[in-house]
Amino acid sequence: MRRRKIWLSIIILMIIVICSAGVGLALKPDNTTELVVAVISLAVALLALYISLRTFYSIDEVNAISRMDGNVMENPRYRPNILRAVFRFPQIDFQETSETLMLYLEKLFHDKNKQSGAHLADNVQEMANMLVLMPFFIQTNNQDASGIHIERISKLLLTIRTRVENFKEISDGSCKLLEETVSLIDSVFAYQEKTAIGESDPSKFLEIRGSIFINPVTTILYNNYLGLYFLQRATSLLCTHQTGLSLRQMIEYAKKSSNDDKSMALVYASKASESFKRAKAKIGDDIIWTAFVCFNISRAEYMKQLINESFGNTSSNEWETYINESIRSWITSNKIIAEHFASKLSPGQVTWLQQAFISQENKVRLTKAIFQMMKQQPLTDYNGNKWIEHYSYITETSFFKTIPERDPQKRTDSLADDIRKILDKNNN
Repeated sequence: MRRRKIWLSIIILMIIVICSAGVGLALKPDNTTELVVAVISLAVALLALYISLRTFYSIDEVNAISRMDGNVMENPRYRPNILRAVFRFPQIDFQETSETLMLYLEKLFHDKNKQSGAHLADNVQEMANMLVLMPFFIQTNNQDASGIHIERISKLLLTIRTRVENFKEISDGSCKLLEETVSLIDSVFAYQEKTAIGESDPSKFLEIRGSIFINPVTTILYNNYLGLYFLQRATSLLCTHQTGLSLRQMIEYAKKSSNDDKSMALVYASKASESFKRAKAKIGDDIIWTAFVCFNISRAEYMKQLINESFGNTSSNEWETYINESIRSWITSNKIIAEHFASKLSPGQVTWLQQAFISQENKVRLTKAIFQMMKQQPLTDYNGNKWIEHYSYITETSFFKTIPERDPQKRTDSLADDIRKILDKNNN
């Protein structure tokens, strides 16, 4: 396109010169020397004008492309809004929802005409905003469903990196934040992919310069997933590197692990809690991110308490405060989502993401119950008040009865089974 414009400009210049020569010959047919000099002078002047204009517009174009001011990636006041993302995908079917999400992400980097640094940064940030939804699609046991294809994600990440490299040729200094954000996105997908198949490997998050992030969303992502990495390391030590264990089994293994493993796991758990708390400090009033991060803090704090008690040390029930906040946040967000879709769906229908969030709420509430039962503590509700008199009553509660026998999201099955096994053990 650009070459075509250049050739068109050259042809127009040649036409102007030829027309000028024709006019000169018509006016003074005998004075050819002056005519040649005049025509050459005109051609040189026009060529100089063309070159100067091209240089001016090229500089202006480079400045427009490389300009980064105003992009959300560098906005410290930017705040996450996951509810907006949930409302954007009202599909009922898993395949349809995942395909719509993938097409949305791919479209962000489809338009090759929009190449400005600010536009690229905004789109990379939008993809980072969506990462909180990825576990609901990657961590699925439905082999027939399309889900978030790792191949398509890999191809999309390659496209993004190519865009960043092209932009780097124009403005290397503005690319550092872009490159780190893309590396963060890549690391999140790698973590989710490994977690989905029950594998674990050294995390890429340790290679990311987290201090460079300005936008609160990327800061939350970085610290949350860095915390998950440390929590995973701690769990692996306590469970003697075994995978596929239920929550009840992990707690039982933790109690039997060696003191050396417990000591190192305590270091990892402490670092995990610190990372999660740094993430929470950036959340603001987003209730869904609060629900996710507070749940992670509670898991890290519970592990710390478990290890400290095994060494004969006492510690506060800080984990319970955070898990209660997580439960309240999930209950609130799910009610808001239900109210939003009430007039848009048929009675009894729920969107795929709506069901995912309901399953996540159930997961957190079941996790709290298991935490308390494994420590022989009274069962309390999400405000810390006494919930039921005896453990055996839990299966008769309206909450437990609403949990599907086989969760389509695959998030509560093992937890519900753990509670039944704990009850059976107590009865025997």
